[in-house]
Amino acid sequence: MEKLDLPHLDADALGELASALLRLPARPGWPETPFLLALPWGDPWRVDDLGFDLEALALCGGGNEALEVLCHQQAKPEWVAVGVVIEGWTVPRAAADDVDWRTLHRNGPTLGVHPQRRRVRTLHLVGRAGPVALALLAEGADEPEVHATADGGAEGSPTGPLPDGLRRLLGLSTPPCPVPPLEMWASLWLAAVAGCASRRQRLPLSWDAVVALHPGAQMLGDAVDIKSVDHLIVVGRVLARAKGWDALQMAAVTGEGPAFLPSPQVAAWADAGMFARLVLRELDPLWAVRRDLDGRLTPRVLAQVDAALTAWNLDAVPPGQPTLAGTYAPPPEPAA
Repeated sequence: MEKLDLPHLDADALGELASALLRLPARPGWPETPFLLALPWGDPWRVDDLGFDLEALALCGGGNEALEVLCHQQAKPEWVAVGVVIEGWTVPRAAADDVDWRTLHRNGPTLGVHPQRRRVRTLHLVGRAGPVALALLAEGADEPEVHATADGGAEGSPTGPLPDGLRRLLGLSTPPCPVPPLEMWASLWLAAVAGCASRRQRLPLSWDAVVALHPGAQMLGDAVDIKSVDHLIVVGRVLARAKGWDALQMAAVTGEGPAFLPSPQVAAWADAGMFARLVLRELDPLWAVRRDLDGRLTPRVLAQVDAALTAWNLDAVPPGQPTLAGTYAPPPEPAA
């Protein structure tokens, strides 16, 4: 790739750029679905009147649909930043407690029918050197709310299919994923238990039935007889080591493995952090599936389940502000 002497955009400059771009009137024909913005360097480069050659590409949808387009794109040498503009809904932070974030993540309609909903345009920009800027312009607000960080690859930086995809488009690494594969397998296990328990109309599930639904027990089959919590703890750890993020990514690249894995093209394009988040995005979080077991298992069996989670050092307590892998919490209400 040709090396160009491009200007360095730090976090502050990228934030100002994001704010200026979001204040521009939408071009005719720009869709409400996400679209990619590529910002080549120009002389002069005037944000106020679009003096630079702004390139746009419709992504046809959010999440994985957008990644199927992004993974086939190649950043041009003159691009100093790339971004995604998306329109959607937001609610004031004070009104966010009654939003079912799990339903919103899986199906999408909850926020759109919230009584205090407002339209919002969001622009996520990534500079070639790694800074990140997120600008949000809510309906009725005069100025965008802007958040910028110098190193978008650091732990705690914005993540999700589109932020991660923009970094990969520029050849940058994404933040590490803090969720261990052991938690993913535990979430799948509890989801299977909750589904099975909800279909039973008479006797609740026994401990043996609950154990049999663990992915590790299903993988081992009759080779190992899992009776106690201690046995299950060992099996869970062995499964997490054998089928960790690296192994799952290799399986996805070759088109093998569970159906919830990303496509081979996206899996090959993603780095470790991005891949793990894409997998987790397809699953309900551990705290949610554990909550679904309340009242569906006997106290004794539920205590055995909790003992296994504790031994695996997994926290199934809902966070104070529930969010899902790859989603933003609702932004604060913009100042009047």
